[in-house]
Amino acid sequence: MTKKRRYLYPDQDRHGNRRWYFKPPGSGKVRIREAEGTAEFYETYQRLFQQWLDGDLPANKKAMMRNSVEWVLRQYQQSPDFLNCAENTRSQRTNFYVRFCRIHGHVPANDLTSRDLAQVRDAFGDKTFAARNFLKSMRAAFLWASDPDRALMASNPAASVKLPSGKTTGYKTWRMEHVLQFKNHFPDGHRARIALACLVFTAQSIGDVRLMGRRQVRDGWLEMRRKKTDAIIRLPVLSLLREELGDRYNDMIWWQSELGKPYSEKSASMRFSAYCKTAGLPLGYTAHGVRRFAPTLLADLGFSEDTVMAVLADDSAEAARIYIQDADRARLAKAGMLSFETQVQKVWKSG
Repeated sequence: MTKKRRYLYPDQDRHGNRRWYFKPPGSGKVRIREAEGTAEFYETYQRLFQQWLDGDLPANKKAMMRNSVEWVLRQYQQSPDFLNCAENTRSQRTNFYVRFCRIHGHVPANDLTSRDLAQVRDAFGDKTFAARNFLKSMRAAFLWASDPDRALMASNPAASVKLPSGKTTGYKTWRMEHVLQFKNHFPDGHRARIALACLVFTAQSIGDVRLMGRRQVRDGWLEMRRKKTDAIIRLPVLSLLREELGDRYNDMIWWQSELGKPYSEKSASMRFSAYCKTAGLPLGYTAHGVRRFAPTLLADLGFSEDTVMAVLADDSAEAARIYIQDADRARLAKAGMLSFETQVQKVWKSG
């Protein structure tokens, strides 16, 4: 019996034989010719589903009108502006476009209003970062479409829609005591220890850490591209990391699942959060905060903005500057308060 899948529909030919088709919204019907219920059948389904998410599945031309919202978004997804974005950005934006088009795809692009977009923004509720990313995705597409050289839209309806606040108390920066609490809770060789060591001693995101392994090591250097920005990561493999990895150092993937495979990005994040809870860390201490541990310590030690940028594999000086400024403020506050104490204690004790 064929398992139920989204947008997978059967029908019968005139001889009574059952045929299966993949028919997502806005796309043409594609027949799956592999034998029903086989591994090949489901592999084809997964491939077609991913093609649809990526915008590569041929559109149903009868269902998609020229100059509709969906048509405009499809044009943008085929443009160099979109294709030059990082893989994560393309995937995220595509998901937003697909979901948005299920309701608004048929609307003529010039009839789409800021109010329509604001209603979708508000539907995210307390998921403020998802709402922000949705609006940023729409702004990028409609800015491209409303460029006078293209004139696919008269204006950008997303430009005037207010972004939800990006302020959050969410991710907390790990300090040495948090790292040690986590480390000491798990025995040597535990997957949690492996994950922590990779995060701490590379200062990279969990999305990149989950793919790290011996295959990226060249002459004692770890070399790979950041999935989010496509920037080059080039860091020395520290002896502490090698010690924590032990025999796993020669594995193609260092932090493996129980099945011996890399975690998906979502699974990796959820698994590490579960480790943090097990280790008794307070709410808010997650993998994202571990990435802040190394640059914070480097800033406290007086290293330069360029050093912090190099460690983070970040071309933007903004993030590095925040760590440096925080460390500078702490040093200034300490010097100021010690001088303050010196002046006050002259009369404090005598009074």
